[in-house]
Amino acid sequence: MLNRIKFPCIRRPQTENGQSLILLALMFVGLLAFMGLAIDVGFIYVRQAQLTAAVDAAALAGVSELTSPGMLPVANLRAAEFMHAHDLPSVVITRTFDNPANYSEGLSVLGARQYSITATWPVDLFFLRVIGRDTFSVTKSATAAQFPLADIYASRRVEDGALSTSNQAVFGPHICVTYGDPFSSFSNAAAQFRQTWRGDSTDRTYHYRILIPPEYSSDIVRVELFDPDSINRPNNSGGSYQDTVVHTSLAIASGLPPTELRSCSADQKNPCLINTTEGNLGFPVDRINLWWFARIDENRGSGTAPGNPNVCGEPSSYNVGFNTVTLYSLYYYQRLADGTVVETPLAWYYGQSGQSSRDNAYSSFNHQTDMQWVSPGGRSIFDQPVAVPAGCGSPNGGDYDPVACPSGTPPGPGNGFELSINDDLANILVDGVTGNRFVYLDVTSLSGASENGFEIWAGPPDYTNNISSNVNTRNVQIINNPNAHSSRGATVFGMGHLPMNSNVNFAVDIPLVYLGPEYAGTSVYLSHYDSDSGAQPPIIFYFDSIAESDWSKTFGAGGVDPDGVSGRCRPGNCNGQFVAPPYQIKVPTFSEDCTNPADPSQRDICTPFYGGRLIARYIGGTNDTYHWNITLDGLPYLVR
Repeated sequence: MLNRIKFPCIRRPQTENGQSLILLALMFVGLLAFMGLAIDVGFIYVRQAQLTAAVDAAALAGVSELTSPGMLPVANLRAAEFMHAHDLPSVVITRTFDNPANYSEGLSVLGARQYSITATWPVDLFFLRVIGRDTFSVTKSATAAQFPLADIYASRRVEDGALSTSNQAVFGPHICVTYGDPFSSFSNAAAQFRQTWRGDSTDRTYHYRILIPPEYSSDIVRVELFDPDSINRPNNSGGSYQDTVVHTSLAIASGLPPTELRSCSADQKNPCLINTTEGNLGFPVDRINLWWFARIDENRGSGTAPGNPNVCGEPSSYNVGFNTVTLYSLYYYQRLADGTVVETPLAWYYGQSGQSSRDNAYSSFNHQTDMQWVSPGGRSIFDQPVAVPAGCGSPNGGDYDPVACPSGTPPGPGNGFELSINDDLANILVDGVTGNRFVYLDVTSLSGASENGFEIWAGPPDYTNNISSNVNTRNVQIINNPNAHSSRGATVFGMGHLPMNSNVNFAVDIPLVYLGPEYAGTSVYLSHYDSDSGAQPPIIFYFDSIAESDWSKTFGAGGVDPDGVSGRCRPGNCNGQFVAPPYQIKVPTFSEDCTNPADPSQRDICTPFYGGRLIARYIGGTNDTYHWNITLDGLPYLVR
């Protein structure tokens, strides 16, 4: 029998007993933490998505309420409603709107209304509580924008630039608002109008933008101003003017002589347009020349002493001390390398008015802007009385006035109001949908009290060797040869507001705004200010893409207007006041609710709309200065 080998007994230390249990416990805690992290992170992700949808919707809903100053509380209320609709806890909504740092309103660099909101949601955690984390806060910010100001056609004839029935006009800042310009005056009444209709009581500027379409075939955009200064030519020795009125070819063929001598009023302080009598021939208004333009400015403001501004009245005789100085500023928006958008100046002009020696000596100083189309700093037109050197801001002028464009002001080549797209508009902001580009023009009266009539046109410079700078000669040339002067799609728009001066006292069809098919079923809001001086009701609105017999709206005829409102002032009886509330025009659309297309009450929902220009048939009084204001049911969009 073999002896058994005995091995010594090895005892493990007591400190290692149960260690596997501890490791298992630690592993379980870690596993639980990972499981909790996965579950809670997923839960946080769901809440983040829910908060994002809620805040985006709230911002879009809120900005739609910012239709006038003081509407931020209403925007917040509407935003809160949409957050409730997305099932956010009441405590999140309450905390959001209890803190003013979480919401704001403002304007974008391009003038769009903006509404911003930030909301924070403390999300309760479950499994991660085991490691001491009870909540995790998710935050979402959104900014929505809406551009409610409509692009109003600055002229009935934006394509060819002929003047026939009206022009634009602003008064100097030292006049009362009842003359027809509600924004330019320094008066408290004007500030109130600006606060109500523009949202800024200090903004005395009329804003324009010049559309350059992608198919524009020239590198040069020439911006022209008609009669930019408020200087009227004087009386002649006989006490009245004898103008040689040149008739159009159609009028001559209809029996009128080629030319006639016609008299104009001898009063230098007042406008004077000579009736050519071509309107009696029965032809459409754009096929004949209605008026021979002699003066379009009004010398007003006899109460504008330094201590007594903003008083209505007119001097007993022409007083150059009341002439209005108007500033015309060109700029565009440039996208920088980092993606930001900045306003970039191009050139500016403020003309010859306000210099008494020049104003008083009209003949000897040979005012080159009066009744002329001019492009400050641009190339000369063949029949301009004096050759104008090129360049903006040159020591010798480079314009119609030595102070027109300060040295150092862009554009680089120094072309003033004649712009090269390639050289002067570097990195211009381009609309990603339409490809359109815009150059902006601001018009502000700086001093004086008179009315300064003017007009704006933009297009290529290829006509400068054969189309006159004189307004009357140009009108006849354009009417005789309709394709002789074309903007090639460049279009001047007033941004929401347009100051007008009517030259006729009969009905004309005025194109106001173009609306694309996406506006079907929305509303347009239109108001005019100070419609008096011979204007007459009603105003008929229709679209040029729809037969007027199928769809139109007649306002101001008496009784209840088509939008259900009664009691508005009627055209011709709105001295010193806006039409209020604005006319609301529902853009037609086609709806399944249409049951009887022949029923006039169903025209809005039975008429297909594929886009078109909204036209106003308006009976303006002679020399009636008034103002259009147009806003849209804008389509809100998220900025960020």
